[in-house]
Amino acid sequence: MSIKMILIILGAGLATYCTRFPLMIISSKGELPPRLTKFMSFIAPAVLTSLIVPTIFMKQGNIDISINNNYIIASVITALSAYFSKNMLVTVLIGICTVGILMYLF
Repeated sequence: MSIKMILIILGAGLATYCTRFPLMIISSKGELPPRLTKFMSFIAPAVLTSLIVPTIFMKQGNIDISINNNYIIASVITALSAYFSKNMLVTVLIGICTVGILMYLF
């Protein structure tokens, strides 16, 4: 392993630690302030949305919002299954099966 890779790994570790350390200090003193708790509740949905949306709407580097985009159809079916079942395992299985079936058919 080269010195450059070791420095990159150490830098990434330091950056990760420095971004989490202040919150550990705040939370060790008791409860988090309500505004911070509310702010943090939006982080996971925002990150997941930023990861999923480009996968659904981008096809070969271009925006594809058409009925021929299998990912849009699969995401609608998966979202409906999540809404009605309220079960993560069922939702994931339906999403995977839907994408598989659409890829097989089209």
